[in-house]
Amino acid sequence: MKINLHLLFISLLVCPLAHSTVYHCEKNGVAEFSQQPCGKDAKLITIKEQNPHLSGASDNAVQASAGKDTAEVDRYIRLKQIDAQIAEHNNKIDTFKLKMDREIVALSEQSDAQLRNLVGAKKQAAIAKQMTAVSERYGVLIDSEQRSIDRLTAEKYTLTSSANTVANNEVASFIRSKQIMRKISEHENKIDTYQSELNMQMSELEQQLSSRPRNLADANSDNALADKMTALTSRFNTLIAIEQKQIDRLNSELTKL
Repeated sequence: MKINLHLLFISLLVCPLAHSTVYHCEKNGVAEFSQQPCGKDAKLITIKEQNPHLSGASDNAVQASAGKDTAEVDRYIRLKQIDAQIAEHNNKIDTFKLKMDREIVALSEQSDAQLRNLVGAKKQAAIAKQMTAVSERYGVLIDSEQRSIDRLTAEKYTLTSSANTVANNEVASFIRSKQIMRKISEHENKIDTYQSELNMQMSELEQQLSSRPRNLADANSDNALADKMTALTSRFNTLIAIEQKQIDRLNSELTKL
């Protein structure tokens, strides 16, 4: 049977038991405490005796301790909620990236079908503009998710900056700095990959342009290829901006450690 989180911790502080046990679980990033195992990964917590009458502590001291513990529980729960919410926004960003790529690939295939058809040059140019519009549309959606992550990250920093002792902060900061540097490297590698893909695809389009005979009949096709280059650049700029935003956020956190 699940019980109220605050009442549980306060009662454990004041009850004259030799010890008490509860089970701790996490569901969807939210901490839960129960008198019975609440999941496969339930952790057993033993609370030692903290009877104020036996220890001689005053009622005010007990209340202050209970209030402090309640605040710590609130902070812990909120941090877990923030982590879960940030994960949700990152999942949405990944989904938007996949959808954007699928739509652009589909449009690109339509455009390639028009490549050897001079009559279809205008259609090819129109498709290229659609590709640019797709990148811009998903860019707006992704930016919204990024702003939400920024707000949550700022709140998380505020909660964690006052949660630990100086000694604990030094250890935690060292570990976190190593994690951040590794993640920054991962995002930088993604940017390098995107840049290489962009250069390769742009080179292919440039070869198509250079191999065309120079006459007015092919002017529309040349313009269509140029529009496709613009669409291609817009797509990869969106992908690179996502990774760069993550790097900026991680560097900001690193400077605060």
